[in-house]
Amino acid sequence: MVLRISLASLLSFMLGVAFFAARPAAGLVAKGATVEIQGSRADAAITMFVERVGEVASVAAGQSWRQPPAHEQALPESTDCWEPALAVGPRGQVYVVAGRRHGMPRDKDFEQQQVIWRSENRAAMFEAPRPISTEGLTHADQRIVVDAKGAIYVSYMDWVKDATGRRRSRLRLARSGDGGRTFLAHTVTTEHVIDKPELAVSNDGKHFYIVYESSPGPRVIASHDGGLSWTDPMVIMPSEGRHFWPEALAVASDGSIWLAVPSMSDSDIAQGKPTLVTLHVLRSADGGRTWNDFPMSSSIRIKGRCPHRPDCPVKVNTISIAVDARSRAHVLYTKSTAPDQPYALYYRSSSDSGKTWSSPYVLSAAPRPQSGDTADHDYISIATSGNQRVCAGWVDDRRGALDVWARCSNDAGRRWGAETLLSDRSDGAPYKSPAGFKAFYGHYGGAAIDAYGRFHVVWAAGEPGYLTGSVWVNSIDARSAGAR
Repeated sequence: MVLRISLASLLSFMLGVAFFAARPAAGLVAKGATVEIQGSRADAAITMFVERVGEVASVAAGQSWRQPPAHEQALPESTDCWEPALAVGPRGQVYVVAGRRHGMPRDKDFEQQQVIWRSENRAAMFEAPRPISTEGLTHADQRIVVDAKGAIYVSYMDWVKDATGRRRSRLRLARSGDGGRTFLAHTVTTEHVIDKPELAVSNDGKHFYIVYESSPGPRVIASHDGGLSWTDPMVIMPSEGRHFWPEALAVASDGSIWLAVPSMSDSDIAQGKPTLVTLHVLRSADGGRTWNDFPMSSSIRIKGRCPHRPDCPVKVNTISIAVDARSRAHVLYTKSTAPDQPYALYYRSSSDSGKTWSSPYVLSAAPRPQSGDTADHDYISIATSGNQRVCAGWVDDRRGALDVWARCSNDAGRRWGAETLLSDRSDGAPYKSPAGFKAFYGHYGGAAIDAYGRFHVVWAAGEPGYLTGSVWVNSIDARSAGAR
């Protein structure tokens, strides 16, 4: 089924004037339908993008995007849960962790504990959430990994009060050997734990790495005995006046560690000034003692002034990384040519430990007819499975509000299938509409590909200003979603 839409109809479509009454639960069009955007303004938007960027875009006038075969679902009892992460087990299990909020951030009574949802049937149905740990205060920045034997590991930060009543931050790791029913948590380190830990575990569950924001630069801590003992935290690189924000971490089958991390000026951020953000890929072949730096891209970070949302908190480029079974690195990142321009989505890869990289490939630069330019891309994730399959997930605003999208390759990133809409429902919450959802709830989501080839994506959507929101999931069959 192909639905061809003129620009005039598309604008009505975005506003819910057409089709909404007929399909209120499904969103805009039927499951599995293909939408082609047609019209001179769509052509002009892509032409402007290609001329501005100077690279060949992966979209062209008339290129289609797909509706998902199944509708997105809200996780049970997920109201006021945010910043989810997702991992898959070896036999079709899907696990989601998120922070459950009580009160508003920066309120004196704000509190947060992490919870986990379990699915034993490839995300067809999730159980009600259960707490991971009742110890500590204000759990935050949770990440989740599952090893080949099915053991689940969740890293996070929390705080405890010392004898004087001062709050001290800790880096914690929780482990479950019974499919997420119960967890045992312990403290990994308390040394200069500032923010944003990222977790990676080798497939055999022996080697653990956690990178976190610290001083005088981001640090890595490692275990080589399944988490029984840990190295001292090691500074990856001195900050030298820069702010580092770890965004993704992976351990390859050859034992190397890959980190995706932006850097930016601390003083510019403190003063609210525009600043250049460099997106780094770092690789270590010696357990985190030394690192090679591969800068991918740079764009300007600016407070507010997102192209289509002038009231957004900050416009900043972002990066993610995944490594396949042959130790190839797959990198996803956003980039714009000027502060007032939308971010496009780019992909690069390396098969020789970072010595050489593929040319930047524009994975998505979808036209946005409402504004006559291209969509703004953000909140990205990338995942691999085996030695050929790689999938990307992201948020963009091509339909007017925000939506979650996916795109997959089954030949290690050489060819990509059509873009698939994942956040397809217009019902289920007051912040959802036929044009998408109002705001991303938190700073990140998560994604993984299971053993059966399904690409699972989790995100939190809600009201602007982090007033409230909930957690949503959807998935596609990556085997059929890749290019043919």
